[in-house]
Amino acid sequence: MATDFSVRNGLGTSSYASIRLFLSLFETNGLCHSFSHLFFINKKLWVRLGLVVGVPALFIHGCMVLFMEYGYTKIDSPHDKRSLMIEYRHVTLGETTYFYHFYKTRFGIIGKLLDDQSVEFMVRGPEYPVEEGAEAALRAHNPTWISKDIVRFNSWKGAKDVYLASSSSAVSTKEIDNFILKAKSNSDGETITINGMDFITQYDKKAGQRWIDVLSDGDEGPIPRQQCSRIVRNEERGYYMLEECTHQWEYELYPLTDGQ
Repeated sequence: MATDFSVRNGLGTSSYASIRLFLSLFETNGLCHSFSHLFFINKKLWVRLGLVVGVPALFIHGCMVLFMEYGYTKIDSPHDKRSLMIEYRHVTLGETTYFYHFYKTRFGIIGKLLDDQSVEFMVRGPEYPVEEGAEAALRAHNPTWISKDIVRFNSWKGAKDVYLASSSSAVSTKEIDNFILKAKSNSDGETITINGMDFITQYDKKAGQRWIDVLSDGDEGPIPRQQCSRIVRNEERGYYMLEECTHQWEYELYPLTDGQ
């Protein structure tokens, strides 16, 4: 009977045997057992498939979380078409730590990251309104443009200078200290450039007076053209200070840690 069925339906002996084997497996062990047997045989394939799909998915998710943790804001230069893009975030674990990275832009196009210009500081206690966020902590929207290449932020933890051009921060604290010593020794005509401004020591032998000429772009700006008595280190404020000047008593001139 079986032979007649296979012949009538155009099945060869080998094909008919395969069908009987499949039906035997189904009847003996059930369909579920057959699938589990198939999965066991190909478990390495399933593991590889899971890695191929799962690892990229986790990576993309991690990148999305990391990106979403950052906020961005932009301030425009009053001197030209450049802007400063600020990337920021904060972490709160008892105290709050703020992180800032800076990118210079031109005509709205984001340029490269400003190397070695990132800012990080931590605040503690209820005296700081941390709920206002990282922009408020840096006072990002009330900067002072020292020059076209230097921006100063008066943050909760003091002044932070950002240099848009590497040449702006070329001076070192050692050079400033040497200049201070020369001014104290009544050396005449010594020059140093700080934040794009020239400072020249002057000494009048007849009057026994010494001072420093400040030469900037003009009478406007954070430190206009004038005369000052001296430059001093102020460890408490973390800045070199320009003191006893024509227009006001003192100015914050340069950080004690080479602009950082």
